[in-house]
Amino acid sequence: MWELKKKTLEIHGGSSHGVDQTMRPGLYRTTAFPLGSFERGRKLFAGEERGFIYTRINNPSIDVLEKRLASLEGAEACLATSSGMSAITVLALHLGSPRGHIVSSNRLYGGVFHLFREELPKLGISVTLVERPFDLKAWEKAIKPNTKFLYVETPSNPVIDVFDVSALATLAKKHNIPLVVDSTLATPILLQPLKLGADIVIHSLSKYMGDGEVIGGAIVGSQKLMDDLRLSWFRDTGPCISPDNAVILCYHIESLFGRVQEHCENARLVGKYLSRHKKVKRVFYPTFGERARQNKKLMGRNFGGLMAFEVRGGIRAAKIVLENLELFWHAPNIGEARSLVIHPATTTHGQLTPLERKRAEIPDGMLRLSIGREDPKDLIRDLGSALGKI
Repeated sequence: MWELKKKTLEIHGGSSHGVDQTMRPGLYRTTAFPLGSFERGRKLFAGEERGFIYTRINNPSIDVLEKRLASLEGAEACLATSSGMSAITVLALHLGSPRGHIVSSNRLYGGVFHLFREELPKLGISVTLVERPFDLKAWEKAIKPNTKFLYVETPSNPVIDVFDVSALATLAKKHNIPLVVDSTLATPILLQPLKLGADIVIHSLSKYMGDGEVIGGAIVGSQKLMDDLRLSWFRDTGPCISPDNAVILCYHIESLFGRVQEHCENARLVGKYLSRHKKVKRVFYPTFGERARQNKKLMGRNFGGLMAFEVRGGIRAAKIVLENLELFWHAPNIGEARSLVIHPATTTHGQLTPLERKRAEIPDGMLRLSIGREDPKDLIRDLGSALGKI
């Protein structure tokens, strides 16, 4: 077919018209698949022939999800996992073992920060967290002879920093190492890192892709990498997604384009309101601040539905605002239909030390908002009422 647009790919991506037997992904709720002949069984397990073996390794329902995600990212292949964290972990183990080194931005989701700082070093994989991640010289200075890949989250959680993927990709290629981009907050609708030179894309499907219903993750990149992962760390450690979750994700992805646009527009309006409020010290969203013009060059006018703001009065004031919000649910997720609020310093990023939070620009008075798809006037009224309690 011709090169389909992303709005079409979310529905038709990865399918073969005239070949597929159903209009919607079928649910293959089974553990194992017949191998056929003696020789075919040998070839399947050796990776010499493609086919379904065991649902921990592959499954027709999951295969549809993987093909759709690959098509949306403009990639050769995809490997779906049980969660975003499992995707990052299995990739780090595959690329970083043994005794490898990772260079990463320090602007990370708290769970990834802790994985990189505490858990991977226990397995012999060291990580350097770049504390000035907008400075390419700081990235290059951190690269060592045993560096296996560069890692960046863009936009980042919870500060919503936007990084120059093309510049980082050029640096990675200069040192003959891959660039891994966590593009969860952008989704393929707002950003396609592979087209900007990145080698691998990570997604937490639990966010915008799944619309808050199911947990899942994905690694997107070359066919060779996905094959190597599937037959090594992925097969041997078992971080597979269930067929049920894969099918549900396929259904939700069919509305991704429209949903993301709503999230973006609501976040823009809420951010505009908060930026003018006298009790708000700072708004964390790419359309505000000294990097706003550069951010628009990198991503256009839409940046997703996650944002944050710092309340004047620190943690005490932030607690008052959080506990007086009525529409915003106090819950730790992103990308749902309903708006959510959380205090990063004591929850999602509570594993960071005060100094690490300071270096990552996460103040104690920050509240993170996942802007949903309600009428923005109601969200603004709710925020205004809560801020009025300080």
